[in-house]
Amino acid sequence: MFAPSPLEAMLGRDVPRLPTGATRSGTIMRQAASGFTLLELVLVLLIMGLTIGLMLPRMGAGVKRMEEREFLQDVVHTLKRAHIRAMSSGQTEIFRIRGSERRYGLDQPPAQLIPENVDIYSDVLEQDPETGDRIVLFYSDGSVSDNDLKIVFDRQRTFFIFIHPISATIRVVERKSS
Repeated sequence: MFAPSPLEAMLGRDVPRLPTGATRSGTIMRQAASGFTLLELVLVLLIMGLTIGLMLPRMGAGVKRMEEREFLQDVVHTLKRAHIRAMSSGQTEIFRIRGSERRYGLDQPPAQLIPENVDIYSDVLEQDPETGDRIVLFYSDGSVSDNDLKIVFDRQRTFFIFIHPISATIRVVERKSS
């Protein structure tokens, strides 16, 4: 029925054959199954869960820092725009902070929102008598009213925005917490 094996040819007689998958001890070997075992799947899911669990807080903190930077950049951009508009129009431009509505900007009323986790402080900002807004005045000669802003995120991270009174150059400095 079958072609003789090399051993059978050498011995000149039939050699008893084991059924497919059987061993000499008489037990049937399980043939290799395709796919993964439940243990393998659980291990992979466990490793993936640990990796994700360790990475999410770092990614969340990175997103939060990015949002903070975007807010700071927007405030600085608005201040610079006020300086440029004042010099090009020949009229005083007003940067406004309306604390009661948590808004800031060059418009009346200010349109840009201050995030809930942000506090803005200043000891020297003037107050608009009509609206109660805290204001920074940019004059047509390029100078600016006396001011400095302190911006605090989540009551933890503090940034200072310094505006030079004569040249209106803007500098942002982060105060490192100790």
